[in-house]
Amino acid sequence: MKISEIPYKRLSLDEIKLRFDETNLLFDNAKNSDEQLSAYEKFIGVMKNFATCESLAYVRFTLNTEDKFYDDEREYYDQTSPIVQEFYTNFTVKMLNSPFCEDLKKVLSPLLFLNYEINKKSFDSCIIEDIQEENRLTSEYTKLLASAQIPFNGETLNIPQLGKYKESNDREVRKAAFNAHGHFMAENCLGFDEIFDKLVKVRDKMAKKMGYKNFVELGYYRMGRNCYEPTDIAKFREQVLNDWLPVVRKLKEKQAKILGIDKIMLYDDTICLKNGNPEPIGDVEQIFANGKKMYSEMSPDTKKFIEMMLEHDLFDVLAKKGKTGGGYCTSLPDYKFPFIFANFNGTYGDIDVLTHEAGHAFADFVSGEIENYELRTPGMETAEIHSMSMEFFAWKYMELFFGEKADEYRYMHLCNSVSFIPYGIMVDYFQQLVYEKPDMTPIERKDLWKNLEGKFRPYMSSEGIEYIENGGRWQYQSHIYERPFYYIDYCLAQTVSLFFFAQMQEDYEKSFENYLDLVKKGGTKTFVELVREAGFVLPFENGALKNAAESVEGFLNSMKTDGI
Repeated sequence: MKISEIPYKRLSLDEIKLRFDETNLLFDNAKNSDEQLSAYEKFIGVMKNFATCESLAYVRFTLNTEDKFYDDEREYYDQTSPIVQEFYTNFTVKMLNSPFCEDLKKVLSPLLFLNYEINKKSFDSCIIEDIQEENRLTSEYTKLLASAQIPFNGETLNIPQLGKYKESNDREVRKAAFNAHGHFMAENCLGFDEIFDKLVKVRDKMAKKMGYKNFVELGYYRMGRNCYEPTDIAKFREQVLNDWLPVVRKLKEKQAKILGIDKIMLYDDTICLKNGNPEPIGDVEQIFANGKKMYSEMSPDTKKFIEMMLEHDLFDVLAKKGKTGGGYCTSLPDYKFPFIFANFNGTYGDIDVLTHEAGHAFADFVSGEIENYELRTPGMETAEIHSMSMEFFAWKYMELFFGEKADEYRYMHLCNSVSFIPYGIMVDYFQQLVYEKPDMTPIERKDLWKNLEGKFRPYMSSEGIEYIENGGRWQYQSHIYERPFYYIDYCLAQTVSLFFFAQMQEDYEKSFENYLDLVKKGGTKTFVELVREAGFVLPFENGALKNAAESVEGFLNSMKTDGI
């Protein structure tokens, strides 16, 4: 069955409540742990069914935000999902309070019950209406971004389609593309400011209703952090500034010399090579044919994965009017299908979809072998290891996509991976400071962003780029609106992916086996346990970034490309 052929039917709230009521009754009347486990299996069935319906509606909404039917369905789930979350929390509290709790832990895993404890701290029925409002606002932001129709180069483009001009070899074209994007943001400035201001206020209100000082602590619980604290992230942030940023600064100085410019501007940031970044060979059909070849050769597991993805048409990658920007991977658990959403624009980013998002989809595919559905998906910092590490394991096959320019891609990819970490940590720190002071004005938030840019990306300027030079760059980052405190996951995972990168230079096959072992464990272990079992130090341990920075810097200095 193709994903387009999957029938969609709204799962009504009445039906969901009835099924949960039946499950609760079975659980309450159970005379032993086996009977409670039977009730638990029914509970999981309801959750999987709801997740599938919600995910399918979301996919079809993001494919065309102008489709009123799926726009209405998205609105329905925005309203319904907090109520389902209440049902879920109530059931898991029953699990925690069960007289057979210890027996249940032995069968299902103590980690699952730790996650239930964290979930209990992240939700209360008193904030249901606030979550509904939060969902409505994030959907409003998504639709506002997707509404962009930007005149450029004789065309009318949405934001993803403009991306190819932001990667142009011509510096003036890049600058013009960034300004065109900025013009759209400026025209809609009041909308972006108002949406975010309301999001900050409603999240702060939720936190205070639940007894927290501000949203920061609640935000961590909502992300399911089960093995590290904000203090660990503070240590990581200091290491980024002290041990990682100096390497990035030297890298950017080298980049400026390669490009023949005095200073790196924002529109130069991702252009690492003299003749511009390499573009993939061939059209979409050829890229997917080469993607099939890559994964078929990589391992038996990846071969099965890519054949399944192509058989069921589990990709939508062409940018088009009404489609939201960015890319994601989601899951349809009733069908055991991952799905990849992207916006191809003729740049190297198209290949990144076949590595990064496919890394997520591959993890979803292999974790289906884990018996307990709730332990198939790890925390997002682990999930991003799956995707970011796959980007590096795919290096071996880049000749398929870039031909004689494969080494240029490798150099560019590593440069951008190294440069990402200060940006990612800045996004996370920005959110922390914003939620610690929820009464900031829109201007104060933009001033804060400008100050952080000067601290975390001092090697770069946004001067002359409309809207961005006034501190509005953060409004391009959808995670800040939609998934607060997600971005640190990318930073932690990027660090671990670079550990894998160093390891694969010594022994690719052994490193890939290590990667497969981590991926196949899904969410059965915490991030800390998985990283240590892989033989690596934790990113926030003292000296972790210093050692990694030295290793990566040495490798970058040894690389030779025709574009340098």
